[in-house]
Amino acid sequence: MSDWPAGRHLATLYDALYLSLGEAAPRATHDGFVVRLHEASRTFGALALDLRDDDVIADPLVVAVITNSLAEDETGALTLYALAMVLGPRLLVTLRDYLESETDQARRETLSHGSDLVVGEIRAVGAAVAGEEPCDDPAWANAARAIVDLLDGAGMAESLGQSD
Repeated sequence: MSDWPAGRHLATLYDALYLSLGEAAPRATHDGFVVRLHEASRTFGALALDLRDDDVIADPLVVAVITNSLAEDETGALTLYALAMVLGPRLLVTLRDYLESETDQARRETLSHGSDLVVGEIRAVGAAVAGEEPCDDPAWANAARAIVDLLDGAGMAESLGQSD
């Protein structure tokens, strides 16, 4: 992938999600969320392996978002929120932006496959939280807002960026 800047960038994002979700899964206290975090980690791990180079460094901001979200809410609900409502949609925009400019058919298929799996993870999170009681805790809402503000402040209000 070293000759494909978009692939290198996506590898850092996928690897960050794989590593941080995998570390979060066994620490979450809600059994259903443990399973969903583990399954999401596996999905992003497979995507990361498809693009991995030896020198891939997991995106530190994505890792921080996942790690901090679990520290704020040990059930894993905030981590799933971060994945499905904050990081996932921004990753989809990044994938779409790369797809719009990519001409190589194999790379376009890789980008489309990534998009399909991200959408699948967002939907799977929705299924995992369906039927759960809404969280009315103002501290939880503030923590959720802080995740959005962190990414917005890093220039990632709409996407997780593009390679240089």
